[in-house]
Amino acid sequence: MNSLPPSHVSDPKIERRNGNLFILTQLLTYFSAPVLYVGVVQAAFCDRLGASATVANLPNSTYLLGAIVPIFCAWLFPARSEQRIVQVGYTVVATSLLLVCAVVFLPAPNALRIGVVIGQGLLLGVMNSTISIYLMKCLARGTSEQGRARALKYAFGFGPVAAVLGSLFAQLLLAGKIEGVRYPVNFGILYLVALPCMAACALAVRRFRLVDVPDETTPSLVDFVRRSLGAFVEDRRLVITWISYLLWYCALGGMTNLSLYTREAVGRTPLELAGVIMALRFGCKSIAGFGIGSVAARFGARYAMICTVVFVGLGMAWPLISTGYGYLGAFGLMGAGELGGIFFINYVVSISQPALATRNLALLSLVAPVSSFVPALHGSLTDAFGFNASFLFGSLAAGVALTLLLVSGRGTPAKVAS
Repeated sequence: MNSLPPSHVSDPKIERRNGNLFILTQLLTYFSAPVLYVGVVQAAFCDRLGASATVANLPNSTYLLGAIVPIFCAWLFPARSEQRIVQVGYTVVATSLLLVCAVVFLPAPNALRIGVVIGQGLLLGVMNSTISIYLMKCLARGTSEQGRARALKYAFGFGPVAAVLGSLFAQLLLAGKIEGVRYPVNFGILYLVALPCMAACALAVRRFRLVDVPDETTPSLVDFVRRSLGAFVEDRRLVITWISYLLWYCALGGMTNLSLYTREAVGRTPLELAGVIMALRFGCKSIAGFGIGSVAARFGARYAMICTVVFVGLGMAWPLISTGYGYLGAFGLMGAGELGGIFFINYVVSISQPALATRNLALLSLVAPVSSFVPALHGSLTDAFGFNASFLFGSLAAGVALTLLLVSGRGTPAKVAS
């Protein structure tokens, strides 16, 4: 690992280097978004394979379940391993993409393909949740707060533009517009294109230069969880943020259902519009990235986090008041709201003392496995009562989260576990 003494964190050249490397990883990740952002494409594939709405939502559910792993990483691995963890994570993601390519390009029964897609959703959940925490930690260890704000603004401003390009490419593939490329090869190509992007991310992470952080003595798992949880719940802001993040996930979990709604709203299959949906989602996410990033710089991390809850709530409510192709605007709103995945994390980093940052982020990540039932619940609500039941549930969850964040105030400072 390229280590720096603490005094070097304010070096403008090093800050820019680390920030640019972070931006590069996000550009490559966003370009691969059609397969790395588990939900729309996987649901369309499962739908084509004959799965029900509930089963089509399972890749998203298993993805969320995988986020239980970071808390064990925070216990097992010392600070000096953080950069290495991100490298290994990107490598494993690339390997999982290769596995999906194998079952798509080679003859395989539909049940096996559905099973592999669901299983890869779990593996991506493990790796992506771990990468997001430790990559943010690497950024924090290599930049000042101002440098981190710059990196986030441009990473999540320009990054979604790369996702739009990737999504338009996906649309051409999935809609059969590229001559000679037909189902299921078109799905396999999406995974194949993402593979070298993840390999490049692993190489980029090696070039980070980080401030040295002393390793702590590793306690027993029970003691680690007790101390970490005790310090977490003593901070009212962290507790309310955790609950609000769970409710945000309950709303965001309806994204896959929104894509399945295309058949009812406009009479076209989810497969036909998957690329367009992803392009709308990430195009608006790009615009919101600059806007919410500016909110964070001017008004603070808390207000940026609140903005993402507003957007995701509006996205779930939009199909209830729109008709025809106008309903597709929901994906733009959801794309903007999806930035909560980074701005909730950024808020927790900003209010946590260094000794607790990784632990607090790992505890925050437990929201994902806790909410892993949500996508399947949206599917079950749809199977039982229709799509509107799913949209109402998501809208209500976002509304409660917004209320909690608005009335919570600033709370008390985070405390260091003893």
